[in-house]
Amino acid sequence: MHTMTGPRSARSGFSLVELIVILALSTIVMGGLTSVLVRQQRFYRGTADLIETRSQIRQAAGIIPSDLRGVSTAGGDIIAISDTSMLFRATIGQALACAPVPLANRIDIPPLTLANKNTLASFSMTPGLGDTVFVYHDGATEAAGDDVWVPYGITGAPTMSSVSCGDLIGSADLTTPRYSFPLASPLRADVTPGTPLRFVRRTRYTLFTASDGAWYLGYCSPDCAGSTPQPIAGPFLSGAGGTAGVAFTFRKADGAITAIPDSVAEVSIVVRGRTRGIVDMGGYKNTQVGDSLRFSVAIRNRK
Repeated sequence: MHTMTGPRSARSGFSLVELIVILALSTIVMGGLTSVLVRQQRFYRGTADLIETRSQIRQAAGIIPSDLRGVSTAGGDIIAISDTSMLFRATIGQALACAPVPLANRIDIPPLTLANKNTLASFSMTPGLGDTVFVYHDGATEAAGDDVWVPYGITGAPTMSSVSCGDLIGSADLTTPRYSFPLASPLRADVTPGTPLRFVRRTRYTLFTASDGAWYLGYCSPDCAGSTPQPIAGPFLSGAGGTAGVAFTFRKADGAITAIPDSVAEVSIVVRGRTRGIVDMGGYKNTQVGDSLRFSVAIRNRK
């Protein structure tokens, strides 16, 4: 007699013990991956923060020297100085004078673009009301001691002119419009075509607190009295505590520190910054990272 038995039914899932083991392993793996992702995010965030801080420091170090290189201490371009600010006249353009109109309160310059591609006038910013033009006056002798730069205040926006520029420009440029600047006083009679001109604008660099409570390198021009500076780099360290975010030191030709604008021969600037957030990377462990840069600018036109 044979006993008939049916086929075993196939398993339809995991046992409870197997599910618990799988969940435990999954939790460990996901926890490890999450930890790696969090560390990676902190690393990239800290790296970006540090790069931005150093970039802002380099930006400040690149902007200030470009304006200071054209400053003339002998001409009184440095107006006021302090530990965290500097007010001076920055050069915004150069040109040669056209033939002056006798007793007229204006100065005319050649066209900015000439047919022969020569440049007799160029500006980083178009001069206007509140700016100053320095006109070079050659003395009676060949010695440099009687040569002077005479300032003339510009009283308004420039207009277009077609005043003769003598032999400075060719026939192709005779009808090309050129700027004419109104002046507060008439030019001296000894101004001739080709006389060098230097256009300047009052400029202030200062460390200041912006509306967000952070400290920035600020810029204002031309009327800086009572106006809020425009932030151009930062944020940096505050102006308190003896380690200001932007600190100026002014030295004479012999290296001694001075507070007299007319005796400045060199300007030394220190820019100090700190990351906004906590940095956790490389040798930095859960801390804000600070960095600084010191640079100096020698005043060329000081005699």
